[in-house]
Amino acid sequence: MSRINTTGINPKNGEPVEVSYGYDEVPGFTPGYFFQVFSSNEEDIEKDPSGEGMILNEGFLEGISKEELRSLAATYSVSLNI
Repeated sequence: MSRINTTGINPKNGEPVEVSYGYDEVPGFTPGYFFQVFSSNEEDIEKDPSGEGMILNEGFLEGISKEELRSLAATYSVSLNI
């Protein structure tokens, strides 16, 4: 697994968000990219059962394509390093 951590902008409210993305291969699932977004907004943190403020989790087990990764990165104003 590769994991890159960076910051982005939440398109819904313009607030900064923490973003993790990379490539992963989980045995028994489709390999591919993942894109996760974490908010520091108190309401988002309270809504997330883990308490981490995760507001998006794409490709966690079933990987997404590079095109999907690029689209999500553009939505959250993230410059990819891949």
